[in-house]
Amino acid sequence: MSQMRQKKLRKVNENDFCLVARVNRFLGDSLKDSLEKKNIECVLMPYGTGIRARFALPLESYLLYVRYKNLEYVRQILKEENE
Repeated sequence: MSQMRQKKLRKVNENDFCLVARVNRFLGDSLKDSLEKKNIECVLMPYGTGIRARFALPLESYLLYVRYKNLEYVRQILKEENE
C-alpha cells in the first residue's frame, strides 16, 4: 500500500478570503450592503443545485466570503443577527 503524500499548507494571510457562512438571498444582500458601509470587503457567491440552477433561475442562497482579518468580526455580527 502506498503512502499518501501530505502537502504542507501555507499559513493563512490576513488578506485571504475565507468562507464565513451560507446565507439566504435577502440576508446576503443586506449584509453585503452593511459590510461595505463599514469598508469590509466581502464576496457573495450564488449557491444551490437542482432545478433552479438548471433553468438559470436565481439561487436561494449565497456563500459569504470575507478577508481573514475580518472573519471574527463578521462571525460576531452573524451571531448577533441569529439571537
